[in-house]
Amino acid sequence: MYRAGLNPEQAEAVVYLGGHLLVLAGAGSGKTRVLTCRIAHLLAERIVEPRRILAVTFTNKAAGEMKERVGRLSPADAERVRMGTFHSICAWILRREASSGGWPENFSIYDADDQKSLLRSLLRNTPIETKVTPGAAQTWISRWKNSMVDPGKAEDSAESDQEREIARLYAAYQSALRRNGAFDFDDLLTVVHGYIRQETDAGSRYSRMFGHILVDEYQDTNLVQRGILKSLGGPGSSVCAVGDDDQSIYGWRGARVSNILDFPEDFPGTRIIRLERNYRSTPAILAAASSLVSFNRGRHGKALWTERPAGEPVRARSLANPEDEAAWILKEVSDLSSRGVSPGRVAVLYRTNAQSRVFESAALLEGIPCQVIGSLRFYEREEIKDIVAWLRVLANPGDRISLARVLNKPPRGIGDKSKALFLAGLDASGADPSEFMKRAGRIPGLSRGSISSLEALGSFLAGASALAAGGAPAAEVVDAVLAGSGMLDALDPSTVEGSSRLENIDEFRRSANEYDSLHPGSGLAGFLTTISLMTTSDAYDSGADRLSLMTLHCAKGLEFDTVFIAGVEEGLIPFIRAGRFGPDDLEEERRLLYVGMTRAKDRLYLTWAERRARPGVTAGGVSRFVSEVSLDSGSTVPAPAAAVPDPVIGVPDTRFSRGNVIHHPRYGMGTVLKAVRRGGEWQLTIDFGMDEPKTLLTGYVPITIVREKGGFPVDAV
Repeated sequence: MYRAGLNPEQAEAVVYLGGHLLVLAGAGSGKTRVLTCRIAHLLAERIVEPRRILAVTFTNKAAGEMKERVGRLSPADAERVRMGTFHSICAWILRREASSGGWPENFSIYDADDQKSLLRSLLRNTPIETKVTPGAAQTWISRWKNSMVDPGKAEDSAESDQEREIARLYAAYQSALRRNGAFDFDDLLTVVHGYIRQETDAGSRYSRMFGHILVDEYQDTNLVQRGILKSLGGPGSSVCAVGDDDQSIYGWRGARVSNILDFPEDFPGTRIIRLERNYRSTPAILAAASSLVSFNRGRHGKALWTERPAGEPVRARSLANPEDEAAWILKEVSDLSSRGVSPGRVAVLYRTNAQSRVFESAALLEGIPCQVIGSLRFYEREEIKDIVAWLRVLANPGDRISLARVLNKPPRGIGDKSKALFLAGLDASGADPSEFMKRAGRIPGLSRGSISSLEALGSFLAGASALAAGGAPAAEVVDAVLAGSGMLDALDPSTVEGSSRLENIDEFRRSANEYDSLHPGSGLAGFLTTISLMTTSDAYDSGADRLSLMTLHCAKGLEFDTVFIAGVEEGLIPFIRAGRFGPDDLEEERRLLYVGMTRAKDRLYLTWAERRARPGVTAGGVSRFVSEVSLDSGSTVPAPAAAVPDPVIGVPDTRFSRGNVIHHPRYGMGTVLKAVRRGGEWQLTIDFGMDEPKTLLTGYVPITIVREKGGFPVDAV
C-alpha cells in the first residue's frame, strides 16, 4: 500500500537498509512522500520498534504533516514514533535530563523579543563604551552559539573593542538566562549538544535509544545540529538524511551547505540516491531554474526532469520603479483571476520584508485580498504575548522577564519604581512570586495602591499555579489567567482595537483546546513548548483564497500555480551587504532565487525595477542572475548564459556607461550610476550596495565590466 505509485528511485530510498543513506531530493521530487513511506516500511515490516524511530523536520507544520501521513499509512504505530523539529526534540531531552543537568524542568523558552528585552535590561546596567543595540548583540550571540563558541572563546577571538564588549555581554546574558530558568532557541541545541558529549552515559543512552534516524531538509542544518546527529547516530543506528544542497539558503543563521556535501564522510558507507524526477513544475520552469543553479560550484550534481507538458514560457519584465512593478504584477494577478486562476494559488515573492508594502497597496487598489506571510505573527501580538507571559510565570516562577512584562498589564497602579522595588525584593528573598506578592506590605517604599494590587495578584497567581501544577488541561489554565489577570475587563469590545484583540484571545483559547484534544495529559508545559517553537512558515494558510505575499526565505517548502519574483535586481537579488559579500554568499543568493523559481507549478514571472530608492542611493537594474537563466523549453527569459559578453578590462579601449555591472577587486560587484571621461581615464560613481556610492578613477586597479547596461532586450509584454 505505502509503495504504490513510487518511482524506482523513490522505492529504492524507501526500502534501502544497507546502512546510512543520503537522499538528494531535487525540488518537487516527492521527498516528503519518501520519508513517510520509509517510516511506514520500517513499521510494516517490523524492522524496528516504533519507539526506536526518530524523525526530525525543520518546522512544526512539516512535523504535523508527516505525523498525519504516517498515521494514515500505519495508524496503530504512528503515535509511538518520535517526530518533531530539532528544537522540539532537544527541548524534550532537556526536560528529561533537567534534574541531572541542573536546570528547571519547566524552563521558559525565550523568543527573539524576550531575548531583546533581556539584553536591553543588561545594556542599561552594563558599562558599554561602544554603541551596541540589543538587536546587534542578539545577532552576534546567535552567530557565536551556532558556531559553538562560548563567551570565553568569543572574547579571546574578538577583533575589535565592540566585539570584546559584546562577548562580555554574552557572558552576562547567559548568566541572566540561567537566573530566569530560561533557554533561548539556540540554547536548546547547544546545551543538548554539550550535555550528550560531556555526559558520556547520557550520550550513550540516547545513541542507543534510536535505531533509525530520519532527518528532513538536511541542507539547512548548522554545525551544532550536525554534531547532535553524529552523537545520536552511534553504532547500530542507521541515519537517513534527505535534502537538496541547491536549496541551502540559511547560511545567515548558521546553516552550512557543507553538512550535506560532507555527509558521506560523517557517516561512512553512505549510499547516495538521487531523486531527479520533478512532479511540480513545467519543463520551461525547470530549464530556467536548473540553468541558474548550474553556475554554483559547491553542489552535488543532479538533473531534474518532468513528464509534464512544456507549459507557458517563463516571462521577464522590466519596470521603471517599484510602484510600477507592483501595479503591473497585481494587474497580471487580476487578469489571471478573470481566466479562472484563484488568487489563493498565486504568490509574489521578494527578497526583503520591506518590499511587501507596495504590493499590499497595489492589491488594495485592484481589490484582490492578500495575506502577508512573515509580518507580525499571531504569537507576537501584544495581547497573546501577555497571556503567554503569565503562563510562563505559572510554569516557571523564576522567569523574571515574563513577570516584569505583565506585572502592571493591564495597568493596576504598579509604576516603574514600585515594579523595580518589588522585583529587587523578590530576587533577594528567593521566595515564590505569589507568596512574595501576598507579603507586599512588608516591602519598603511601596504605595498603598501598589501593595493592594500586588496582594490581589498574589491570590490570583497562587490559585492559577496550583491549577497548573495539578496537571489541569492547558485551556483551563488559560481561562484562569484570563479571568484573574484582568485582561478581558481592560478591553472594550465596542472599539475596533478591543474587538480585534478579543478575537485574537478567543483564537488563542481555541488553540489551547485543540492542543488538549491532540495531547491529552500534556498540560501547560507541553502547550508552552509547542507555541514557543512556532515558526513564520507555520502561519501560512494554504486554504485561504488570498494572494500570498512573502519573502523568498518564507516560501521554501511551499508551492503555487503561479509565482512572481519581484525585485530581481543587482544588489537586491543577490542581496549585497557592505564588507560581507564573497563567493559563498553569491552562491547562497543564487540558491535563494532557485528556491523561489521552483515554487512555481505552471507560471513563473521575473520582474525588476530600473530605479529603486535605497538608503543614501537610488539604484536598480537587472540582476546578473537573469543572464544565467536558460532559454530552453520555450522560456522567454531573453538572456541565455551564452549571450553574456566576455569581461572587458581597463582603459583606453573600455567604454563605461550608466547601468554597467562591474567588478572591483576590493569592493566586489557594483552598478555604474555615472561615468565621465577624464582624459585617458574614467571617473565612475558606483553603487556597491553600501550606504553611499563610491567615486573611483580607473587606471589604478582593473575594473571589469561584467555586463553591459541591461545585458539583453527586455521582454515586451
